[in-house]
Amino acid sequence: MKIRLEQGPEGAPNFCFGLYDAATGECFEFVQSDWDYAGLAARCGWQACECGATDGTVNCEHRKVSEMLSEAFDFLAERDGLEFEMEDL
Repeated sequence: MKIRLEQGPEGAPNFCFGLYDAATGECFEFVQSDWDYAGLAARCGWQACECGATDGTVNCEHRKVSEMLSEAFDFLAERDGLEFEMEDL
């Protein structure tokens, strides 16, 4: 099944993201908090830090949460409108 990543889907603020069934438009996941960007970005292939000691919501030895959440947002925004195979997530 193909799913589509959309930033600020219709009626939502621009900082929100949703994962939708590409065929039916059904929403699988919707995030509107910066704390959720890291998890959604990870489902789409992003990695918070190469050390693997954080999911992006806690500091690690190498990176601060603020930079990881900002990077996760940018990662998602760059992929707005892209479709992924569900098994890839």
